[in-house]
Amino acid sequence: MRTTEFDSSSEDEELDEGQLTPLHISWLPLSIVECSQYLGICALPGCKFKDVRRSLQRDVDELKNQGVQDLFVLCTRGELHIYRVPTLLEVYEQQGFTVHHTPFPDGDVPDLEQCCQILMELQRCLESNRRTVIHCYGGLGRSALIAACLLLQLSSTLTANQAIEFLREHRGGSAIQTVKVRLDFGDLS
Repeated sequence: MRTTEFDSSSEDEELDEGQLTPLHISWLPLSIVECSQYLGICALPGCKFKDVRRSLQRDVDELKNQGVQDLFVLCTRGELHIYRVPTLLEVYEQQGFTVHHTPFPDGDVPDLEQCCQILMELQRCLESNRRTVIHCYGGLGRSALIAACLLLQLSSTLTANQAIEFLREHRGGSAIQTVKVRLDFGDLS
């Protein structure tokens, strides 16, 4: 790995506000599946990798400002180190968020048991009217996949393709981008 992909953890202080990559949370209206809640999806808060420069403190403040209570983190501990946020889970807990760390490899899908567990926890949060966000590294692959599975679980009429299109409308055309994930998503749905 090239050293230019990493920055010192003290770089937050050296960057001015204009140099930071803002955290954007896409709030998916679950009314498409007759649910009054919204589900948030975003990229990894505090990430410092390649051309992405986020401030963990600013991103945590943004999550708080948007009323987030539960965070589903799909990144592995190893990824958190690579993306320069090794203490992310602890920071979340210190800030009062409920953390659901359910990692699986980037570009892959969870096994059926893990997927069912994630969906059960997500549904419990939504039924309890808790403001919930899912994130992985980019908020396009794993997070979008889990959101699509949730849509299918909550609807008896939505198709897998409709769920993918809905996610792409709200997260962009790159959501659920890999062929492997699309094929495996068909197996999960």
